[in-house]
Amino acid sequence: MAEPATTRYALSGAGKRAWTAYLPLFGPEAYASGIGTLVAVADTDPAQLSAVTARWEVPTYSTGVRALLDDARPHVLIVTAPDHAHAEQIEAALAAGVDVLTEKPMTLTAAQAASVVAAERRSSASVRVAHNMRHLNLHQAIKRLLAAGAIGTPTQAHLSFRLRPGHGHSYFLRWHRKAAASGGLQITKSCHHFDLLNWWLADWPQEVVGWTRRVHYQSGPDTDNDRRVPVDADIADTLSATVRYRGGAVAHYSLSARSPWEGYTLTVQGTRGELTTRYEVSPPNGARLTRHYAIRLSPLDGPVRSVTIPRESGRHSGADLRMVTALLRQPAPERENHAATAIDGAYAVATGEALTRSAASGGPVAVDELLPGVSGHAGITEPSATTTRREV
Repeated sequence: MAEPATTRYALSGAGKRAWTAYLPLFGPEAYASGIGTLVAVADTDPAQLSAVTARWEVPTYSTGVRALLDDARPHVLIVTAPDHAHAEQIEAALAAGVDVLTEKPMTLTAAQAASVVAAERRSSASVRVAHNMRHLNLHQAIKRLLAAGAIGTPTQAHLSFRLRPGHGHSYFLRWHRKAAASGGLQITKSCHHFDLLNWWLADWPQEVVGWTRRVHYQSGPDTDNDRRVPVDADIADTLSATVRYRGGAVAHYSLSARSPWEGYTLTVQGTRGELTTRYEVSPPNGARLTRHYAIRLSPLDGPVRSVTIPRESGRHSGADLRMVTALLRQPAPERENHAATAIDGAYAVATGEALTRSAASGGPVAVDELLPGVSGHAGITEPSATTTRREV
């Protein structure tokens, strides 16, 4: 289906993410770029809606998105509401034939994710998930190298992510601190990392064994201020998982929410060599960020070589700008196929839920059993192999 001459966008959730990533698209400079028109905004917080109407003359809705969809008739709904609201809003848009671009995680649970995939199949509309880290230039370079067979067939991946204390602590002070609202870090945060692993390895996770603990952030009166959290916080701050993929590869994953530096180390071992890199958001001891990322390729037979990627500026190391450009600004035929589909979003959520369930049970959890009806979809060969019915 051809895109409309002027795309009508509505936005649900006028919090920080909306203001930093999406609302700026509809300022005076955005109209000249032809990105489209903002026609409505929904949020349950009157103060957030007042901030919107102070800059944009658009209708606002405080009771959800159903009235917005009926009245404003957008072509695309951008979902930036809290995680626990995503599933209902996405399904409402799909039922109305409205395309969706949703922030991660796509849903809070695997059951909700399976329901969204089923709703998309019934609809003329489509879903994309804003897994912005797919759009970081470093991550796209890793994807290209692995897809080109630079280390042969991947057999193992080791991804160790860590957060600086201020960032990690913040999850325990906001609504994210309650698993019922965020799914814990293994959903709200780690879904990014599981999506990257699925995408890089071009395979679907089959089985997860995992462990979770609360080590750093406590609610006791003797806890230091930089580690004290509300008594109702019930999420873990230290995660470990082993993920077995359908094709036989195994990924080892960890997340620590209190570390001297922020970023990750990655090693991917393959049948013909090894790929390694280190991604720093905030280096240790106040050191300066490097101007380039380095990907080290160590073949089994041949010289070691390094691929350098320039560090870009902007939010999330330039990933947000690349994502917006790829998903919203470029004409549909020219867009790179880095967008995460509803099925990609479902597997990212289900991997995190499998980690949660395994930590509780002490045994392995089959990912497909959490996604009834999803894995049997015809034509699925690897993550992002599907195409949407209409580009948003």
